[in-house]
Parts: sequence; structure tokens; C-alpha cells
Amino acid sequence: MLYLFDDFVLDTDQRELRRDGSPIPLQPQVFDLLEYLIRHRARVVTKDDLIGAIWGGRIVSESALTTRINAARTGIGDSGEAQRLIKTLPRKGVRFIGTVREAAREVESAVAPPKVEISSLVVGRTAPFETIDRMTRHALSGQRQMAFVTGEAGIGKTAFIAKAIERLTEQGFDLLYGRCTERFGTDEVFLPLIDALVNRYRANGPELISAVRAHAPTWILQLPGVIDASERAAFQDEVFGATRERMLREFCDLLEALSAGRPWVLVLEDLHWSDFATLDVVSRFARGNGNARVLALCSYRPADSAVDGHPIRRLHRDLEIHGCCSELRLDRLSHSEVERYLALRFDDAELASSLSKPVFERTLGHPLFVASLLKHLIDQESIVETDGRWRLSSQAAFAQDRIPDSLLNMIGHELDRLTDNERRLLDVASVAGEDFSAALVAAGLSDDAIDVERDIEALVRKDHVLVRSGVSEWPDGTYSGSYAFRHILYQNIIYQNLPPGHRAQTHKRLGKRLEEAHAGRSPEIAPVLALHFEQGREFPSALRYLREAAESSTKRLGHAEAASYLTRALGILDRFDAADEFSARVALLRQRSWALRSCGDLVGSIRDLRDMIACAEQAGEIKQQLNGLTAVSSLCLRVDRHACLEAAEDVLSRSQALADDTFKALVQGSSASVNLFLNGWRKQDATLCDRAIELSASATNYGILIRRNGISGIVDCWRSRYQDCRRAGTEGKRLARLAGDVYTFVLFNVLESIALIHLGEWRELRREITAGLELAVRNANGPSSALCRLTLAWLHVEAMDFDGARELCESVDDSLLVGDQSTYFHKRAVLAKAYVGLNDPSGARRQFDDIERRRHEEGIDIEFTAATQVYHCLGEYYLQVDDFAQAQSCARQLHDYVASAPDLNHLAQAHGLLARTALGLGDSAEAQLHLSRALEIVDNADFPIASWRVYRTAAEIFAKYGDVDRAATYRLRFVETVRRLAQNFEPEDRLHKSLLAVLATRTAQLEAMTSLPPRPA
Repeated sequence: MLYLFDDFVLDTDQRELRRDGSPIPLQPQVFDLLEYLIRHRARVVTKDDLIGAIWGGRIVSESALTTRINAARTGIGDSGEAQRLIKTLPRKGVRFIGTVREAAREVESAVAPPKVEISSLVVGRTAPFETIDRMTRHALSGQRQMAFVTGEAGIGKTAFIAKAIERLTEQGFDLLYGRCTERFGTDEVFLPLIDALVNRYRANGPELISAVRAHAPTWILQLPGVIDASERAAFQDEVFGATRERMLREFCDLLEALSAGRPWVLVLEDLHWSDFATLDVVSRFARGNGNARVLALCSYRPADSAVDGHPIRRLHRDLEIHGCCSELRLDRLSHSEVERYLALRFDDAELASSLSKPVFERTLGHPLFVASLLKHLIDQESIVETDGRWRLSSQAAFAQDRIPDSLLNMIGHELDRLTDNERRLLDVASVAGEDFSAALVAAGLSDDAIDVERDIEALVRKDHVLVRSGVSEWPDGTYSGSYAFRHILYQNIIYQNLPPGHRAQTHKRLGKRLEEAHAGRSPEIAPVLALHFEQGREFPSALRYLREAAESSTKRLGHAEAASYLTRALGILDRFDAADEFSARVALLRQRSWALRSCGDLVGSIRDLRDMIACAEQAGEIKQQLNGLTAVSSLCLRVDRHACLEAAEDVLSRSQALADDTFKALVQGSSASVNLFLNGWRKQDATLCDRAIELSASATNYGILIRRNGISGIVDCWRSRYQDCRRAGTEGKRLARLAGDVYTFVLFNVLESIALIHLGEWRELRREITAGLELAVRNANGPSSALCRLTLAWLHVEAMDFDGARELCESVDDSLLVGDQSTYFHKRAVLAKAYVGLNDPSGARRQFDDIERRRHEEGIDIEFTAATQVYHCLGEYYLQVDDFAQAQSCARQLHDYVASAPDLNHLAQAHGLLARTALGLGDSAEAQLHLSRALEIVDNADFPIASWRVYRTAAEIFAKYGDVDRAATYRLRFVETVRRLAQNFEPEDRLHKSLLAVLATRTAQLEAMTSLPPRPA
């Protein structure tokens, strides 16, 4: 049974007292006492009655009885002085004198939903609830369901959802509930989803966190206080390089996993204020096709989304077109529905009939307007209660000018009736937000928190502006009640009417109190602190917290949101005289550049770097100019060769005036290493690189170490010092991972992979790249995944698994390589080698033509790591089609390209290729000259790829010239080298088999050659 009185519901089935949907804690005996008084409200209840009913006739002191009665009064907002609901009759007993209506459980929410007058919840909502029932059946069968609850402000969306949650909970559904807020939602990525997980964690932590750990590790880092520092470090390492796409996928995976045990309802309210990442989750979940016993209810206001250009409505329509969602549109009430509402409200059909027409005409059936108008009429005693029955005191009530014509005027009239102290409370509360803690309001008033909480409680009991929303606990131990405005319109009206100076001062006070309460943990609320200090004109603090908010968003992979915070920070910088405006602006531009780079906006990222350079130039700060130019060059290395080289040359030019030798050497070395990577070997560039490495040998600074390893890796690779190159790549990866810099990590990964390929350490290479690929796939990082696949393809082609190499290359969509020139050429080079290995010259020719076309269209050349592969493969291709002259030309190109470094590894291969072309052209002297030079290199170095190629060539040449012994010697060395490479893999491994299969074929060919008569000299 439900007993309804004032704003309260006494639920005897659930043994709960609620006000406006929020439970009010009562001791069991207090609850029993209150229920007894209400059930026997028709008479005076004596002391003996209560003792017999509540204590079973046991002896109870007078004070114990009085204490329980006072507790009951406190729970329902009454007191011994007011005796508004529980009246004491001296020497007779106690009687409950409030007006009570009894109701069945199914209509409870029509009487007390959260934050709204609730008859509207049941009245006029039959069709939407029928849709909910249908969707519930589908959800329980494993078919995910998505519904958008739409309607204008105050139409009853929250009340409708509250009733839906209640009905779903009764059917065994568990709940994840998140809500977007107006002022913070657009910048805080995934905020409503994180709030939903945090709220659920607090209710039942271990079970949820176990599921998050298993299915959504990127989300565990977003939940404050869930894991300790050591576990956090492990998770950060595991999700390094993650993208937003991974977070989207994992949240949907989590919902599916949770729903395997029981059905869930996911509620996201007010999505017209949401961040875009949250909408991406909604979209992905709705379009999923896996089993998920999940019903998602998402509310938004179409009108508000249209005005602000928010994409929620566009998403809704797209999902609707594809049959992925339903719409539960809540319309205004009809005349008959308003009459039914009035009948429920006043329990009088005759009064409802007389009121329905004027109420409907004045409100047009808007539920919030209806409820507010009725409250206004009751407050003005135009509708009065006499002897337990309601009546209209004056037929002219609706014609009186003093009755407001709009909801805003009604709210304004309500606020005008408040005392000065109550208005002070609400003024500060409106600055604190739609939902706020008493402790924060106390800080804004500079009053005692307990006193303020008591005053807010009094206002909650007296008025309809505020409702209870729970409790609030801060890291410093502050604990107080939490409250909310019944409707955001109340907060907006109060906030907008505050004098500007008063508003700013209040924001500042609230910000300082929150800052104090969250000392050491400010990143958790950085966006809130930033807003308060920004509006409070405490600009230095606002700057600090906007940067913290940006960093927090970056950790959540919300790079676009981070850029938005930093844009606000740059705007603030223009509003006051910062102590060091130059340094602050440069730092913000650099940070925003990184954020834009991470979300794929390379144009915007470079623009910020150029603005940073201009700012530094204006201030005469040459070091910052050079830092910016070096960053531009690095950023453009793989995507815009022209801009990269232009910036590198600019660095060399501007750095001449530097007096700091170490810094000068580093920036010049960075510029020179770019030239080496893209333009080929030049001695003057190598000299600059060597000097930078020498002068930075004892560096400990992250930026210097990153530069030093990058310079060293490129120079060492050019000089075939692959062990040193490998160390530089590994250390660079470690530093980039610590800094969370995925872009730099990828650059060093390329260096390390090149070194491992040429060192023949293929087992380790495959282990590293396979792990990287798994991580890239989990992180939904398309470009990184493509790079890993192409590196594996390079390994396969060198291991002579040509089919596997081709398959891996073809698994990489060219759309992922649109902006990455290096990876594009790398794919074509590996594919060409695969087609040559498959004896498919036409397939190889297509790749070479594609490379030439791209080079011609963009006016660029290939960087040295790909150029050496292309030149060598072209030579092999021309040998395959018996065009020895062209093969010789390509071999000479390769020789001339690498000889000056000297890149001994590729120089040996160039000599080997020249020896083969000379043999094909019948020039034995030339063939033996180049062969001897190739052998001299590989016999004194550890270049396994070059070695087996040169040894095979030597065996062929000596066999053809009848030198059987030397042919056998080099055939044996060829076999040993290939077998050593095969030992990287287990016998059943595909690459082990491919190496031995080619080895067997080539060995047989070489043995057959030794049985032929010697070729005439």
C-alpha cells in the first residue's frame, strides 16, 4: 500500500518513506509508528495504542515514545512547534491530521517522481509505456534496444524515465545511469558514461570493476579511486597508444558482457548537452549486432539541439532510418488528459471538470506549466482545501491579472515570495550548479555549513524550488547533503538575474573552496574549477585548471575536447596581463598542437606550431622559434616532405646565431637527420649529427634525450651500425611511452624494426611487432595497425614467404595511408619484392609504376629506408625479365646512393647485384671485381640478408666459371646463413618452412650448376 500526503509517499511494501522520489531514512520503529498513525488517522491514537502496536506491550519510557514521535515528525518535515501533520492532543494522545490519499503501487510514480509534479507521468503516457514493454520483451531475449525519449523542457522526460526504471527494475534489470549537465558537458569527454560507472561502482563495486578489468581496461583508468598506483601504471602501459575507437568498442563490449548475467538498462539523460564521444558510444551500441540484454533510454530536447547545432538529433534520425532505435516522444497533454490529471491531483471529478478548460487554455497542456499554475493558484488561495475537499474559491481566479501568463513569470513570482536569507541561499546555489552540496553553498555564503544545510532543508520542506539528491563527500572529509533544483529553469532564471559582480565573486569563492577540498586531486574536477575561476575572473587559476582539464581529457583519449579547453585558455590569456604571457602562450599553443595532432587534425596542429614560432619571433626568443620549427619538421616527416624539409632548412639558417653550443648542436643535428632520412647521405649533415650526439652525451632531459636518440638512430642506420640503431630505437620507444607520445613512439618503432630486420633477429622482431599489432587492433588504431602489418610483411618477404607478404600488404587498406607518404611507399616496395619473389613481373611492375606516379605527382623522393629496397628490387626485376642493362643501371643507382655513407650492408648488396648484371652482360672481369668487393664486406660483418644474397651470387658465378671448390664453399655459406635465419622460428612455423623450402630449391639449382661444363672465359 502507498500512502500519499504533501510531497511524501509512505510505501508499506518496501518499508520506505520518500519525498519527491528520494528515500528518507527512518528507523524501523519510527517507520512503524508513522504507518500506524496514518492508518488510524481518523481518530486520536493513545500512548497505550502505540506501545501495544509498536513495542508489543513491553514497558517503554515516556522519553522513548517522545523520541520516536519527534523522529517521525522530522522525517516528514514537521516539528513539535508547527504540528502541521502530527498533532499532539494533551492528555489524550496523537493524531495524524494531514490529507492522505491511498494508492496502489502501480500509480505511485504518478504521485512522487523525481523533480517534477508527477501526475503527468501516468496521464497521457500510455503509448510510450506500451513501447517500453515491447522493447523490454526484445531486450530480455537478447536483442539490444535503443530508445530516444524526446520532448521540450518540462514535458516530463525525467519523470517518465524514473517510472520506466522502476518497472524495469521489477523485471530484474540492473541500472547504469548517467546525466549530462549544461555547462560542463561539451568539454568533458565520456562524462555521463564515467558517472554511470562510478555510481554503479559505489553501489556494487567488486562485480562491476571485475567486468571492467576484463572487458574495458581503457575505462578503468577513468574511474577515480578504483585501482592503486601500481595497478594504474600497469593499465597505462597496457592501453598505451589506445584510440577513442577502442574506448567506444570496449564500453559496448562491457555492456554485452554484463548483460550475460542479467539484463541492464542504460539511461543517459539530456544528451543535447553531451560531449560528442558519448554520442559515438550510443551510435556504436545501437548499431551492434551481438547479443545484449540491454535497453538504452536516452533523453534529449530536439529544440535545444537544433539551436546549438548539436549532432544528437542527426544521430537519432540516422539510427531511426537504419532501424536501430525507437522514439518515445512525450507530447503535451490533451484537454481530457489535463482533466484526468486534475482529478488525480484533487481527488474530485467535479472540480477537475470545472478547472480543466481554463487550466488547459492557460498552459496548452504543458505538464510543468500545469503543475506550476496549480501550485500558484493554491499558494494564492484561489484553490483552497476545506474539510478535506478542494474547491475553487473564486470563479474569477483565472481572469485575475496577478496570475502569470508564462512559466517564467510563475517561477519569478515564486522566487519573489522567498525571504532574503532563502534568496541568498538560492543565489549561491544557482552558481554552484543544477546539483550542488550544502557545504559548497556555505562556502559561497561564508557561513557555517551545518547552519546552511539546515536552512536548505527548511527550504526543501517549505518550497518546490529544491529537492534532495543524496549526499556529497569531498577528499578533505567534508560531508554534507546534496540538493538539486527541481527544474533547470529555476537555476537559469536565478543565475541570469544575479548582478555580474556578485556572480563573479561567488564563482571565485566556490572555486577556492573546491580547490581546497580537492588539494592533490584537482584533476578529478579540473573542468569545474576552471569554470568557476574563469567566471570568477581569477584568470591565472582558470588557466592552470584548463590545462589540467585538457590533460585529463587527453588521458581519456578526448583529444578534441582537450583542444577545446586549450582554446578557452588561450582566450583567457588575452583578458589579463599574465606575468609571463609569452611563455604561457607558447606552452598552450604547443599543448594544443599535440592535442590536434592526436585527433588527426594535422593542419591545425601545424598551424598552432607556426603561431608558436611567430609568437617566439615577436618576443625575440630564438630557442622557442627553433623548438617550434623542429616540431614542425618532425610532425611533417611522414606526411608532408616539402614542409618537413623547409622547416629543417629554416632551423639550420636561424640556428647560426645561437650562443648555446649544446642547444645549437641539437637543433642542427635534428635538422640534419631529417635531411639524411629524406634526401640521402651528405657528409655535412652527418657531421652535424655527430656533433649533436657528442655534446648531448650526458643529457638527462626528456626532450634532449628524444632528439639525441632520433638523430643517433638515423645516422647509425645509414652507417649499418644496426646494434646501435636498435638501442636508439628501443630507448626512444621507452621515452615516448613514458610521455604518452604515440606519434614519436611510431617513429622509433620504425628505426628499431629496420635494425632487427637487418640484424636477422627476426624472432624478436616478430614478437615485438605482433604484440604491437595486437595492441593497435585493441586500441582501434588504424594507422599503427597498418604499419605493424607492413612491417610483418617486410619480415615475410625477407623470409621468402612471398604469398604471406602479399596477403599482409593487401590486408592494409590504402585509405589508411592517404596522409602517410612513408608507409605508402613502404607498402609498394614490399609488394614489389613479393611479386618478384613469386616470379610475377607484371605485378611488380604495377608497384613500381605506382611509386613513380606518386613521386611525380607530389614532387617528392623516397626516404632512404624504402629507397634502398626499391633500387635493389628494381634490379632484381630487370634481371628477371632479362633486361641486364636496366638491371645494371639500378644496381649502380643503389651503389651510388649508399657508398658515401658508407651503408656497407646495402653496398655489399649493390656489388652483388652489379656482379650478377655483369655476368648477364658477359663481362666476367667486372663480375668478379664486384663479387670480390661484396665478399670483402660480408665476410667481415654480420649482415645476414646481404650475406646469403652475396654467397648465393658467389656460388653461381664460381659454378658458371667452373671453380667447383669455391662454388661449393659459398654454397655452404649460403646454406648456413639461411639456416641461421630459419632458426628464429619453430620447425612448424610458416616462415621456418618458407626459408627451408627456398633454400632447398636454390641449393638444388646451385648443385646442378656445378655439374655443368665450365663456361668459357
